[in-house]
Amino acid sequence: MKLNIGITLMVCLFSGILIAQPKSLPDSIRVEFPEHHSIVTFELRQYEKNKSVIKNFPNQWGSLLKHIQNSLTTSEKNKPQQIEVIYSEKETDGERYKISIQGISNAKTKITVGENTITELLPPGWEVTIKMKDAEAHIYAPDLEQLEKLTDVNMEKVIAQLDNDPATKVRKKFGFISRVIVKESEVQTAQTTHRNSADMLGVHAGAGVGLLQDKLYPEFNFTTSIYLANRYKENHQRISLHYELKLFTGKTLDGGYRTMPASFVSASYALNFRKDRPHWSGIGAGLLVYDRSNFFTGKTLKLFLESDIGSSKLNIIPELYLTNDFKQALFGLKLNYKF
Repeated sequence: MKLNIGITLMVCLFSGILIAQPKSLPDSIRVEFPEHHSIVTFELRQYEKNKSVIKNFPNQWGSLLKHIQNSLTTSEKNKPQQIEVIYSEKETDGERYKISIQGISNAKTKITVGENTITELLPPGWEVTIKMKDAEAHIYAPDLEQLEKLTDVNMEKVIAQLDNDPATKVRKKFGFISRVIVKESEVQTAQTTHRNSADMLGVHAGAGVGLLQDKLYPEFNFTTSIYLANRYKENHQRISLHYELKLFTGKTLDGGYRTMPASFVSASYALNFRKDRPHWSGIGAGLLVYDRSNFFTGKTLKLFLESDIGSSKLNIIPELYLTNDFKQALFGLKLNYKF
């Protein structure tokens, strides 16, 4: 079970308009042009490295718009369209892309409502998405005429505003969302906030079976983990505390069987090396805190490795026990299932 540690924030900006951003890359800059009734949202992997996408937007858009216009019939130019442009990964001249155009049938007005108040109203219009290697641009305009006017906008003032905004400097962990309004080539208002933390708290119960020397034993455990995400909201690091109850068995003097429990308290650190699904590999150490078994004597330290075997719930864990005040080594292996 995982719970988001960050509190969800609803950020209300100038004139009560919420920042309605496509959820994508970490740094998001929404630029509004009231004179053209248009909005351009830039999604960047990292603003400092990719801000040239904003600066070069008018020229890039001018070249791209010519190709789009040549792909449309006269009747299509008078109707709202949804357009997706995907640049080739090997874009050397900035002109290698494929264009997908789809007419919007039964186009409807889009209304954003917050706290029982209409915060944004967009009539049926042209929606263009441009996908590049390290950035995306989302464009909205009511018609083709207003799209053409975007080729003449000056983005230098937008870059200057963002560069001088202290809030854009603190962006290494979560990324930021910024809203800029440009009118008569001047930045009229701007505001920046940071994305919410994607760090998670996990509480897990588990059970498994282990092998120590020649003895098989069942184990029950309880784990609390902090999952630390990177700025792309991918779980990247995991810090865990574990309590483990190992149930060894042995014979009594009258030939019966008895349970001989042993408990460890441990801590571990793991990294996730995959993006499609979590694949954790980590190391850990623990101390013996309770013992009724006949395996351990004196102070006992446990060292172990964690690695899932194709499932985030199933782990195979090699263990090294240093017992008898750390003078004697015992090797074990455990298969654990996390509920």
